[in-house]
Parts: sequence; C-alpha cells; structure tokens
Amino acid sequence: MFKRRDFLIASAAGALLHPTAAALAQSGAAGDTPAPASGTQAGAGAWDDGLAHPIPYTPPLGTGKERGLVLGGGGAYLASWMVGYFKSLHKAGVDLATADIVVGTSAGSFLGAALTGGHMWRFGSELSFFGEFPSLFAKLIPTMAPNESQLRARHLATTAVEADPATIQGIGRAAMAARNAAGPDSYPTAVERLIGETAWPSPALYTTANDCYTGERLIVSPLSGIEVNHACAASSSLPGSMGPTWLGNRLCMDGGICQTSTHCDVVAGVKKALVISLTDGSAGAAKVGLRTSSLPNTLQQEVADLKAGGTDVVLKVVGLLPGVTHVDSIMDPKWIAPCIANGEERGHADAAEMKAFWN
Repeated sequence: MFKRRDFLIASAAGALLHPTAAALAQSGAAGDTPAPASGTQAGAGAWDDGLAHPIPYTPPLGTGKERGLVLGGGGAYLASWMVGYFKSLHKAGVDLATADIVVGTSAGSFLGAALTGGHMWRFGSELSFFGEFPSLFAKLIPTMAPNESQLRARHLATTAVEADPATIQGIGRAAMAARNAAGPDSYPTAVERLIGETAWPSPALYTTANDCYTGERLIVSPLSGIEVNHACAASSSLPGSMGPTWLGNRLCMDGGICQTSTHCDVVAGVKKALVISLTDGSAGAAKVGLRTSSLPNTLQQEVADLKAGGTDVVLKVVGLLPGVTHVDSIMDPKWIAPCIANGEERGHADAAEMKAFWN
C-alpha cells in the first residue's frame, strides 16, 4: 500500500527536482494592492486580471516596509542550501520569517511558502531525509528518457540567449506542447504535499511566473485569489519537465524563464533586503551547470537599483560548493545532503553579520 509518507516523499521529489493556515490578514498599506496590469503581449487579447507586471514593478511594493527577502530559483540544489542556511540562522536567533515582504521564484517560492507559513522545519526535516536516502530517489523519479516534446522545450530554454518577449513566448509554446508526467492537472497537487497547504500562508508572500502564451512576467500576490500550491507550481514549472500550471486563465511556466531569477524589483522601496541567489548573475553560470538556461541575468543591476532607491542590500550568492567545478544538474538529488551541509556552514559563519543586519 502506498502510504501518505511515501506519497509526500514522491511528491516533494518531483517538485524539487525541477528545482492549518490562519485566515489571510488584509493589509491597509497602499503598496499591498497589486498594480493594474499593463495589458497583454501581441495576439493575447487584452484583459486585466492583476497578474501581469512589467519590470520594474510599480508602484513599489516595499515602500514603508522594514525587511525584504528575495529567494531566487535554483532547483533542489538551491532549495537544499537555503534550508541549511535558514536553519543555522534560526539557531543563532535570526528569524527570516519576520520579513515584511518576500518574493520567491521557482525553488525560492517553495521556501518562501514554507517559511511564511510556519512549515519551514517540517520541510527541512523531509529534505534531510532525502539527503540520507539518495537511493530512494531512483525508485521515485521516472528514469525513462525524455520524450521529443520535452526535449524540444528544454532545448529552447537552454539555448535562448535573449530575453525578449518573442523568445519567451517561443519557449512558452514549447512548454505548453510538452507532455510531462507531472502536468497541469497533477503538478499543483504534488506541490501541495510538499508545502503543506493551499491557503495563502501570509500577506507578505509574493511569487513569480511567466505567461507561456504572452511572455509576460506575472506576480501572484496575497490578493490574487490563487491557491499557494498553484502559485508555487507555476513558479517552478520548468519547460519540458514539470507543468505548465494554470494561474486563473493563464497557463504559466517557471518564473526564471526571463531575464531574472530573483525579481528583486518586487521588494523595491523596502528599508533593507536580503537577496539569495544561486549565481552572481555572470554569463558563465550555465557553463558550470548553475543555470538551466542561457538567458541574460540582471541580478547585479537589480541589486544596484535597490541600493539606488535607498534599500540596504545584502546579497548572498551560493555558487559552486567547495571542491566542485561543475554541477551536472541542479535537480539531481545527490546535491541535497551536501548543499544542506554547506548552507548550515555558511549560515553559522554569517550569523553575526546577519543578526546585525536583520534584527
């Protein structure tokens, strides 16, 4: 019999390998209301569902807020590292769950939901279990070769070098046409098993995605009327692997399939922000296996823009683990245990710095 724990493990594996909630409190701050969308890209037909937000996000959501947290995308590799890092900081008295605004992309959306929903430590325990039993993954994760539709979507994503709307739309069409085992109907359920809820966990949380058809950048807010497992599933729907996922009437793909894997502009205006990114934004990230596409990465400009707007920023770049020169796949479960361990080490080393910055 397939027990609930087995299903949880299987579901979490699928979600990461891409990489009782309280009632939603309504915030009275003007910046908490999503700005109107600017309209859809060519051929989409115009409607305003409040999800589409060009970069930079306006008006700034972080205005008047004290602490911002930006959690970038990076598969099981980055998700595991963040679990270890958060654990060490928490032990040192630094609670990142006190952030007033959090934006999560792909794997970062899972961590953002777990952190703001109070499930962080259960989530971390499950990841540690994965790290101790890597052989279990071989039985849970499909080992069959990807089909032609999946290969097409992956190829378009990994070879794209421009982040213009037409390129993103092209990747999106391939994502919609890919026959994935965890598709639009099943992937959100798998994500629900991982993050532990469907209700939006906190008014502080925002997630990102990209509209497959229009190529627009989407921001899901506490007021969007979308369940958090769907938001996180959309944010992590890697073309040719998972999803894509419906957000309302939009079929969506990974929030990192554009010029940013972090979307720092969402927290603009906040007094101080911690940004966690898998890479430093340099063009060589894909060559060493730290990015699943060759799209431009605007991380450094995003950080500069935050600082120019008066935000005190600390950027933590995970990068390659000590002694590692290449990552064959950031989705491979073999990285979970060493990334948790490295995250814990980095968190212990950064504890004094982060306590002074965050508390």
